[in-house]
Amino acid sequence: MEISYVEKTRGKLSANAAAGTNYSLTVVNNSAQPWVFYVYQKMPNQDRSIFSVAWFASPYQIRVGDRIRFSWQIDYNFVWSDTGTLVPGVNFYASGSMDADPAGANTTLFNLDPGPGLSVPTQAPPAGTLVINDGSDVPNNRYSVGIGMSGSGTFVVQAGTNLRHQFTPTPSYWVAAGIGQQVGTVLDIQTVTQTSEVRYDPAVYDRTATLQPDNTWSLS
Repeated sequence: MEISYVEKTRGKLSANAAAGTNYSLTVVNNSAQPWVFYVYQKMPNQDRSIFSVAWFASPYQIRVGDRIRFSWQIDYNFVWSDTGTLVPGVNFYASGSMDADPAGANTTLFNLDPGPGLSVPTQAPPAGTLVINDGSDVPNNRYSVGIGMSGSGTFVVQAGTNLRHQFTPTPSYWVAAGIGQQVGTVLDIQTVTQTSEVRYDPAVYDRTATLQPDNTWSLS
């Protein structure tokens, strides 16, 4: 099975040199039991107020001997959701999104007038970051906002009255095996098990991660 996020973003322009390049990850189950495979991102020195979410996830458990392929492009977006209090295990369903560019339109406003949503992003300092400003009408512990890649959320925070959220997009990719995760599941990355970083060296766009019988990962 293949899950692709490429079609959503093909043709967009970005100052990011990697934008428009197709990346893929094939995940193979050679372990002793079926698993849900999911992919998430981490930031260097990630603050505990910033939650990673399941960026991609298999829609069902992958049987022993079977595989799934995820593909994407490096195109950023802003996202928001009516999550209530943001804690691990909550599902971040992106109720709305706006295209974003760290080198261009990198700043947006989240407010509730005429209903909750994000403004059309504009360019503002500092360059190389993505910024979300919460309006004065945003209550605490009701909504969450964040950033995504290739149309799906990656990092989210709790929104609140007059808060400012700044993200520096320098993500790393991680694959994991679990039970019950779905796209948008809010994660506690300190407790994720059976996980491994997947690195893409220059000019490498396609990788394979195999979960072995001892539940460790082999990357190629």
